[in-house]
Amino acid sequence: MTTNDEPTMTRADASGAAARLLEVAARNADELLADAKAEAEGLLAAARAEAQQVRAGLEEERARHSTEIARLKQLEQEHRERVRRHANDLLAQIEAPPS
Repeated sequence: MTTNDEPTMTRADASGAAARLLEVAARNADELLADAKAEAEGLLAAARAEAQQVRAGLEEERARHSTEIARLKQLEQEHRERVRRHANDLLAQIEAPPS
């Protein structure tokens, strides 16, 4: 019979080692999941903040455009009135009896 100096692992030892390995793996998975959730929340918060800034900028731009449109409509109305007066003056000159 030969003697073996290497320790032999019993079924109970192997089972305990496997249980510890599963615990470590589960802990690592939980940590990774928590890190991923935290990163996702941070990215989502940043995206929401950026979206709000873009929305605010677009609302300001819309207000400026609305003001410009109103100004141009007023200018158009004034120009139409001047053209109408000028056309009426020309018609009056044409229709006036010769002197």
